[in-house]
Amino acid sequence: MNIKLVACEVMKEELLSVTAMHNTEIHFIPMGFHLYPEKLHKELEEILSKSSGYDRVVLSFGLCGGAAKNLKAPGSILTIPRIHDCIPILLGSSEIFKEQQLEKGTFYLSCGWFKSDKTILSEHKRLVDKYGRARAEKVTAKLYNSYRRILFINTGHPDEKICYEKSQETARLLDLKFHTTQGRREYLEKIINGPWDDWDFINVEPDGIILEDDFF
Repeated sequence: MNIKLVACEVMKEELLSVTAMHNTEIHFIPMGFHLYPEKLHKELEEILSKSSGYDRVVLSFGLCGGAAKNLKAPGSILTIPRIHDCIPILLGSSEIFKEQQLEKGTFYLSCGWFKSDKTILSEHKRLVDKYGRARAEKVTAKLYNSYRRILFINTGHPDEKICYEKSQETARLLDLKFHTTQGRREYLEKIINGPWDDWDFINVEPDGIILEDDFF
């Protein structure tokens, strides 16, 4: 079976740690696209338009702010997790994600988020350089005042110790509680090797279209 996997760089190391049982080609998209759902949608459209000749194309994304809606399947089955963002993938399942959501105001972090040029820490430093520390702290606090804790997801990433420390630093900056949880590999393994069941995944027949309602 020939598989094409299109994934966000936020979970690059985690996906590459899974041994593929099929002939799988992986294409990673820079995580900066997540800030701009329309641009992410166009990027995915462009990739799908050039993805003929595979038995299945798997998108390792969620709805992602609407970026995945109305994407058209190429001349093969198009599969995407039935989730709104990638947090359930790193946690291991939608059920675990729902359990974590019981504590309101959670901001999730994993090592992948620290590979971006625009982290909370780097953006705060930019504000300090531009406005000074006192004003920057007020702006940053206001941006994240709806959160109550940071939850760092351990995934076995090679840079986990450094990322853990950066997550703690972020929590101190925002004056939030800091918790950790152990990520699980089940969803990652299913993305790579299946089974792509209709409970965890949306499966669109060739030339079909992903609908927003499919994610609910």
